[in-house]
Amino acid sequence: MNKATYELDLIDYYADPVDYFKKCLYLRRIGNQGICMYKNKRIHLSPRLFDALFTMAEDTSKTHKLDTIIRENGAAEDNERQIAARINKAFRKEGFTNIVKKEIRAGYCINLDIIQDDFIVTATR
Repeated sequence: MNKATYELDLIDYYADPVDYFKKCLYLRRIGNQGICMYKNKRIHLSPRLFDALFTMAEDTSKTHKLDTIIRENGAAEDNERQIAARINKAFRKEGFTNIVKKEIRAGYCINLDIIQDDFIVTATR
């Protein structure tokens, strides 16, 4: 008789899946709007900032160039430093530390010292 083994996932350590999402950076794109929640608090981001953060959250293993994301409305481009600073400002406004960091000579990424990769959830609908 074969015994099936189950490897525990991170969500299995929480009694209720809601407890897991209360610790996550949760990004959900619905059409052209985005929802950003961090530690069960809503973070209000403009569509431009949300797109930049969503791009970084989708692949945390590499750094990203934030000024190459195409804007559909034809508005002037922000530089990367401004985008990262505005994202961090939105998080500081809600009482959190800087979540986006600059890697020397590489680009920008989510600071995995603050939030683990396992606690970053992205969804598209």
